[in-house]
Amino acid sequence: MAISLPKTDALSNIETIRGLIEARLSQIVPSETTWPVRLHEAQRHALLSPGKRFRPLLCVFIAQGGGIRDGRDLDAAITTGCVAEMVHAASLILDDLPCMDDADLRRNQPTTHIAFDESTAILSATALLNRAFGVLSRMDQVKAERRIEIIDLLSYAVGSKGLIAGQMADLANTNQGTTIAEIERLNTLKTGALFDFSVDSAAVLSGMHASQRAALKDFSHHLGLAFQLLDDVKDAVMSDAQAEKSVNRDVGKATILAIAGSDASRDKLSDYLLHAKAALKRAELSNLETLNMILDHQFAFLRS
Repeated sequence: MAISLPKTDALSNIETIRGLIEARLSQIVPSETTWPVRLHEAQRHALLSPGKRFRPLLCVFIAQGGGIRDGRDLDAAITTGCVAEMVHAASLILDDLPCMDDADLRRNQPTTHIAFDESTAILSATALLNRAFGVLSRMDQVKAERRIEIIDLLSYAVGSKGLIAGQMADLANTNQGTTIAEIERLNTLKTGALFDFSVDSAAVLSGMHASQRAALKDFSHHLGLAFQLLDDVKDAVMSDAQAEKSVNRDVGKATILAIAGSDASRDKLSDYLLHAKAALKRAELSNLETLNMILDHQFAFLRS
């Protein structure tokens, strides 16, 4: 399917793309009436719950900044971004389980294992992860070599040297003598890996050259660090209602906030974001203003 966008301002364009992402997410997994009904209801509960769609927005707009235009190329970027959201949703289902963070609220609704049950939650996360690879494999508008590269990127991001490694490290993260550098390594895996996929796959789709991809790698690295530290700060200072999820799940964990304190953590968060924006600028994308607008909206908490 080819997509054509009207000429419009940056904010309207963001909202238009967000709408296309929401529509694609709804199409990309089976309906809630498809057997087994309970499994697909649980998938849609997790995937379609209200969210900012930060990762797919980054994927689409970085691909646009790298040179893709309307049509089948944009369709591929939206699909790839939605795959990142599928994996993110699956990771949240697992992260919320009683054997992990034991959370009962996510995006202002019951977590999947609370709304359904633990077995259904685990199976729905597994199904979402498997479906993500299938969706990428069927993007026949993308050249085979690029499609294979994107699938490989996802495999690495999710696997035992990426997101899963980060989750394992987080479960063992109780040593208050841990250094900030060690925590940053954990955060790079747990949170940064999926940002790496969202950003690097966009670079692959738009055929960016090596120096652009290197700059974007630096961008996604610092963005992942900033995003996780923001989440840690929110966990400490917000209520469940404000955060729209269960908070105070980091008690006892070695986080930058626990080690450095609130003021130093906010300074470090700002520093991460400045480094991310500087790296993004080095990538020389055509829509830097729009991408900075997306970042500023995501990190609006810093101005509060």
